[in-house]
Amino acid sequence: MRSSPSQTSKQSKNLIVNVKLAVTSFSGGKQTSGGGGDPEGTPSKMNPADKAELVKKLTPLQYHVTQEAGTERPFTGKYNKCYDRGTYVCVVCSQELFSSDTKYDSGCGWPAFNDVLDKGKVTLHADASLAGRVRTEVRCSKCGAHMGHVFEDGPPPTRKRYCINSASIEFLEAGTERRDPPSS
Repeated sequence: MRSSPSQTSKQSKNLIVNVKLAVTSFSGGKQTSGGGGDPEGTPSKMNPADKAELVKKLTPLQYHVTQEAGTERPFTGKYNKCYDRGTYVCVVCSQELFSSDTKYDSGCGWPAFNDVLDKGKVTLHADASLAGRVRTEVRCSKCGAHMGHVFEDGPPPTRKRYCINSASIEFLEAGTERRDPPSS
């Protein structure tokens, strides 16, 4: 049985409202745009000199992932199967984001964490870049770099799966001092 055009339109509007509500509640009430939008603090807001510096500092893949919201191919990232003890930091600004204590093998092909070090370390954005699908994008709260996406299918207690590109993070082994952030 087919839906009438008005029913389909109403269903679409209800889906959009429900997704917006889910993202708002998931992000602690802070609804933001993403996946094509330019929320404050994202890489698209950088001045050209900063962009040129990042092109020099980052590998082409790191730049594509963090500055253009790209995605590395699954099962190719250097941290996908890394289970050493330590901290994962943003490759752009060195902000500490994830602990090895919350990393697990989700089988998705990217590093997966069930929590962040601190909720204020990342921002969440609705990402409608895939046709017919809205995901929740994860960005570094300090520099706006794209990290990956978060899904609600992770293990207890959080039920979250922060699916993060290896190209967007750097691993610091336990006992290692943080590296200096890039100079501006």
